[in-house]
Amino acid sequence: MLAFADAHLDIAWSSLKHGRDFVTGHPDSALGLPELLKGGVTLAGATIFTGEHEDDETHSEVAERQLAYYEALPGRSGRKVLWPADVMDVGSAVPGERVCLVGLLEGCDAVGEVDDLATFHRRGVRVLGLTWNPRNRWAAGCEAEGGLTADGLALVREADRLGMAHDLSHLSRKSVDDLLAAAKGPVIASHVGADAVHAHHRNLVDAHLRAVAQRGGVVALVLYEKFLTGGKATFDDALRHLHHMLEVCGTNAVGIGSDFDGGFGRDQLPAGIRTAADLPKFAAALRKAGVPEVDVAKICGGNLRRVLTTVMM
Repeated sequence: MLAFADAHLDIAWSSLKHGRDFVTGHPDSALGLPELLKGGVTLAGATIFTGEHEDDETHSEVAERQLAYYEALPGRSGRKVLWPADVMDVGSAVPGERVCLVGLLEGCDAVGEVDDLATFHRRGVRVLGLTWNPRNRWAAGCEAEGGLTADGLALVREADRLGMAHDLSHLSRKSVDDLLAAAKGPVIASHVGADAVHAHHRNLVDAHLRAVAQRGGVVALVLYEKFLTGGKATFDDALRHLHHMLEVCGTNAVGIGSDFDGGFGRDQLPAGIRTAADLPKFAAALRKAGVPEVDVAKICGGNLRRVLTTVMM
């Protein structure tokens, strides 16, 4: 079985919001552990997302609940889930047997001060996205104007010092430019589409796709229909984005970041994709298109594995 990697899964947020058990899976979930194992996923970026929460909760309280959820998963799953995973864990993970999780801050509203980032790093977070869609203390998101703030630049420097990767998925285009200019560490786009295929403020323009590739990073294809077509999407629509990314970035810089259960249901996935168990359909489609097997393995997991293992120290 091919070893897959998924750059962006809202495991804790979705499980806690909907009262679902990730370990046993749920009929309405696209990303339960049984589905991930069936799909051959051995590595995933697991988010800490506080952008949507109850009025009586702080961002820090939401982040704490999600971190605690991840920290309990190894014991609850009989070590079928590892958090925080290290290089040895990822290297020995067998498809269908174990999933290694790497923490990803999807927005840094829970980071009170720059020095607080070290606590998140100590607890398993290795990827940093400065903001979600709006503007915050650190940067302008894709629904706002502007770029990184002075505090945001300081947080980028601290992430570099800690050896973390940067995720530019939700940033405004000016913020993407600022991050690419300032960051010294690895850069990924954990769940995006190609703006040239479907124009949307959450998708990356070719210049930014190319810039991530030139830095040795990875751009990972999102599977939310709103970003693929704006309406009902087919599997072929997702493949159009994927092949455009490959044309612009090359086979060493493209992956998959499904965003399963990321605030949308299975009816908003491309037709033919229902759960993580369907991810091998991408490998089959790439082979049918004549992509060499060595490149299929890189696109489906190897590229993301290469980048994320550099920050698992």
